[in-house]
Amino acid sequence: MLRTFLTVTAAARRALRLFSVVLFAFYFALVLTQVVYRYILNDSLFWSEEVVRYSLVWAVMLGSALVAYENGHIRIEIIEAFLPPAGKHVVRFIAKALTLSFCIILAWTGVDFVDRTWFQNSASLGVKMRTVYLAIPVGATLEAWFSIAAWLRGDETAEAEAGVIL
Repeated sequence: MLRTFLTVTAAARRALRLFSVVLFAFYFALVLTQVVYRYILNDSLFWSEEVVRYSLVWAVMLGSALVAYENGHIRIEIIEAFLPPAGKHVVRFIAKALTLSFCIILAWTGVDFVDRTWFQNSASLGVKMRTVYLAIPVGATLEAWFSIAAWLRGDETAEAEAGVIL
């Protein structure tokens, strides 16, 4: 059962990475097109800024799930540095439990937020704002799922690399 869960999670991660790359490439091309239109053609694409902004919301929320899969979120490790191994284990457990709790709360309030904005439209495109704000509960749910998978994997690779200062 655990192996199936981790296999499905790994497949979902690969699909999410592919989608994220396509999303980043899409809004990179769109921003580049916007610059060409504005500074070379002396025209503007009125809709492009809004599309890029909403794509960024989705990219951040989906990207946070990808980072959670790798245990790569930012941590303040000063407390861990002074603790024995058992104490480090307790601190990591508390941090992971708090992260999972935050994701669940964010998903719950995100659903409420989507419900409140169900009938709102964006200013220039007329896109339903629920499609934009749906990124919050979707991203938080994926982050919770991937956090659980990382916890169950017991993979501390990103935690070991976190001490490297670039």
